[in-house]
Amino acid sequence: MTHRFRAAVLCIALVAVLSGCASIRADWHAEPSAAFSATADTRLGKTFAPHQAAHPGQSGLRLINNGVSALMTRSAMADAAEHAIDLQTYIFETDATGCFVLQRLFAAAGRGVRVRILVDDYVRGMSDALLQWLDAHPHIEVRVFNPYPGRADWTRNMQMLFDLARLGQRMHNKMFLVDGQIGVLGGRNIGNHYFEAEGESNFRDIDVFAAGPVVRQAGGNYDRYWNSVIVVPVAAFPPAPPVTLDQACPAGGAEAGPEVEYRARGAEYRQRVSTNEGLVWARATAVAEAPVRAATAHSITPSAIALAHARARRNTQREMLLAVAYFVPGRQGVEVLGGLKQRGVRVRVLTNSLASTDVVAVHSGYARYREALLARGVELHEYFPDSARPVPSGHRMRLGTSSSTLHAKVAVYDRHLLWIGSANFDARSSRINTETGVMIESAELAGRIAQSLERDLSPAQSWRLELAYDPAIAANRITWNGQRNGKMLTTPVEPGASLWRHLQTGIFSLIPGLEDLL
Repeated sequence: MTHRFRAAVLCIALVAVLSGCASIRADWHAEPSAAFSATADTRLGKTFAPHQAAHPGQSGLRLINNGVSALMTRSAMADAAEHAIDLQTYIFETDATGCFVLQRLFAAAGRGVRVRILVDDYVRGMSDALLQWLDAHPHIEVRVFNPYPGRADWTRNMQMLFDLARLGQRMHNKMFLVDGQIGVLGGRNIGNHYFEAEGESNFRDIDVFAAGPVVRQAGGNYDRYWNSVIVVPVAAFPPAPPVTLDQACPAGGAEAGPEVEYRARGAEYRQRVSTNEGLVWARATAVAEAPVRAATAHSITPSAIALAHARARRNTQREMLLAVAYFVPGRQGVEVLGGLKQRGVRVRVLTNSLASTDVVAVHSGYARYREALLARGVELHEYFPDSARPVPSGHRMRLGTSSSTLHAKVAVYDRHLLWIGSANFDARSSRINTETGVMIESAELAGRIAQSLERDLSPAQSWRLELAYDPAIAANRITWNGQRNGKMLTTPVEPGASLWRHLQTGIFSLIPGLEDLL
């Protein structure tokens, strides 16, 4: 054996030995279970039954266009639950909002509601100790998607390095379902950044509240994950030092926070999730990838979500509007979007600027395709880090202002068909991660989102990129055009980002194969 091969073998053996001291039991067993379906005699079932009968095959839908409403809606849904809550998320932080959600879930379990919590293991917002404490409740069960075999935190990077093909696949899905009748689908994780509760930076995102058949479809998708071989019950983890919710969660502030907001507006939101108020009835389809996807980034396994979008594009005649946090189209994406433009469809894309993105590596992958997209006639807009987000008046979640990052994953086709989900426009979403979302056939809802996004596309909210010939370099170059301090500005240099971000972009662009993992 060569010295390098011996070193690699020793490293693998070291990781195996060290992680083996605190690893998942090999003989674990997970009892199958299913989403709650006996909805006819529930309060929610009785409330929505006449509306569903009046709109056969359709679901009641209401857009959630700001973070405060997104948190209040989830909290009110938990309080309205009689029988079952199913929560699936990529990230579940134990910050102020995450702990508030846990309190609502724990209160529901105290009333006898069955609570199933399914989380990914990559971003560990909750410790194994807290997961086990929750799982110990007789009405709460916690499972983890594709967990790291070794549970010691300090071994995680090494485990990922030596088992990237398996551990690189993550569950990016998000859903919150109650009693088989109502649910929230979209792209928000559980944490301050997603609910307008962070002092420094908050995400611009969009969810949809739903009642009716699409919720039961989503419940079936949830069950596929919950009962999958890649999902492991927390009961199989090695015992962790005991901890309680009070110990794991920070104390809330007196002036602002989820508790203050919910005391003020909880009754309003409990009323909204328990009635037909404000719902638009339309056909909607819940879409999700299979829980176990191919192990390599070069898989030819078809993506359920990519196929749904392909069908939508085939029928699009006038306009496609895409707002997506992480946009790395690749050559194929350039051809797809350019092909739409070639047959007369206006294509507009809103994504993060270098200054607003929270993942610079993704921006480096996107940047290399900007010129090709512009040359094909695709309109590109990059979000300002100080863009104003839709916020309800009088909210108490956060005092002061904060920077913005686009986190939405939304597509509007001909202002008739609307997609809201968790999937980005990149290789990771289409080939590696699991994702979910909902396709909605509604001119009313698609029009509302398009109108909201028009504001984000305006010169006061985002840069419009243009491609122009520069005689000084005898070549085309990109300019950024937007409104700053009330005046229009055009600059040939990517604006607003620090020198360090520019350097990072250059470094990431030199790493071979990185784009397949973004």
